Amino acid sequence: MPQCLSAPLPPLFNVTDAHSHVSSTEFDEDRDQMLVRSAQSGVVRIVDIDYQEDAVSKKQMARHNGIDLICGAGIHPHDASSYHEDKNQLLAALDSKQYSMVGEIGLDFYRNLSPRDEQISAFIDQLDLAVEYQLPVAIHSRQADQKTFEILEHWCKRTTGYLGPEREPGMIHCFSGNAELAGRYIDLGFQISISGIATFKNEMNAPEVIISSPISSILAETDAPYLTPEPHRGKRNEPIYVLDTIRFIGKLKGMPAQTVADTTSANLIRLLGMDK
Repeated sequence: MPQCLSAPLPPLFNVTDAHSHVSSTEFDEDRDQMLVRSAQSGVVRIVDIDYQEDAVSKKQMARHNGIDLICGAGIHPHDASSYHEDKNQLLAALDSKQYSMVGEIGLDFYRNLSPRDEQISAFIDQLDLAVEYQLPVAIHSRQADQKTFEILEHWCKRTTGYLGPEREPGMIHCFSGNAELAGRYIDLGFQISISGIATFKNEMNAPEVIISSPISSILAETDAPYLTPEPHRGKRNEPIYVLDTIRFIGKLKGMPAQTVADTTSANLIRLLGMDK
């Protein structure tokens, strides 16, 4: 059933949720209301990862509710076994010019819902699609830190600056590694996306990652409807809760939450080339 949620107060402005799944069926009953709640609390743009729905209609619906919806298209590592069957649909989505990012793509060695060799093959092929379509990537990596970094390091070396000298090649979605790994990704040019996991009381890596990483390399995301941050755990996640993650980042970095909101928004805009 739809949930009645109260917005965190006071609201922020110019807030970006850098990674979500607002096309998920979990929002089917109250998607419009969810977007209105988000807009009323200062969320102005949301990255939606899904290529199986009509992007034009999704964007129009979001715009009607006060949100700039940015769409990403990619085949998740869980679905790598059907990559060759699904690739034509992905190509059609990318050909539509309605998608601003290839993702989420990568490796998931936690669930291993597809064989690892098929995950790796699909990952590398989609990295090449990103270059072909001149789009940044959103990377999924779970219990696959070493292999994911190895693949991305090699890819970056052979495609250096494919988006131009001012743009990063992509973001590490829902980053869960340590500060040393974050630094290595930042050195490659990637942005580190912080999710609600950072607010969990038993989370060990995120505070050091946030403190040690430059704010110019940080994004904030929800991964809604998953990974609901404190103090809302147990509820369905939605973009409005990115405000809690932004406030958490600000507290650790000793800067106003609004500065974090403005900077993480600017980081995504730069990543997508929307500042040109």
